[in-house]
Amino acid sequence: MQSLTDPELVELVHAQPVEAFRLIYDRYWEPLFNIALKRLQDAEEARDHVQEVFVTLWNQRERLQPRESLLPYLQVMLRNRIFNAYTHNEVKLRYLVEAQWQLAFMHNNNVSQQLTLKELQQIISNAIDQLPPRMREIFLLNHEEQLSPAEIAELLSLSVQTVKNQLHRATERLRGDIGAHLDPTLLLMILPVITAG
Repeated sequence: MQSLTDPELVELVHAQPVEAFRLIYDRYWEPLFNIALKRLQDAEEARDHVQEVFVTLWNQRERLQPRESLLPYLQVMLRNRIFNAYTHNEVKLRYLVEAQWQLAFMHNNNVSQQLTLKELQQIISNAIDQLPPRMREIFLLNHEEQLSPAEIAELLSLSVQTVKNQLHRATERLRGDIGAHLDPTLLLMILPVITAG
């Protein structure tokens, strides 16, 4: 049974679900855990996400289709779980942005600058929230998870050019939304951050 191909394992899922699921789990738990650990830098959280991927796989086993390799399919499930966790965890979602803003202001720490930093973080959060859902997803995968346009295209089954177009439009929208709330000097300070990635 250990020598079964992934398409054969999927076929087995429909005949002997418990045995097939155990084989899939044994084959892919460690690779998925390593991916999650690399992204999250937290072993316990990585384990939780991988376990949830397998719970979802079990719940959806009757709809599972044969495929050359199950790993890309499971990776997409894992990445979506991690992405959704970021979008529902305000601290982690904004961590990268906040760190970058703090870098921009770290050489000048007077009270008015600190107030501006807090206001800026809120403006950025609101601007990101206003992006259309798919555009926001692509922007956050690029800036939050540091995925390249090619990786995002593969993950979301889009062309690389579509991803690049969406990133460009997101950047333009964020510039406009953020620029409407800031004086030009401050906007110039943060433009490199908005366009990074």
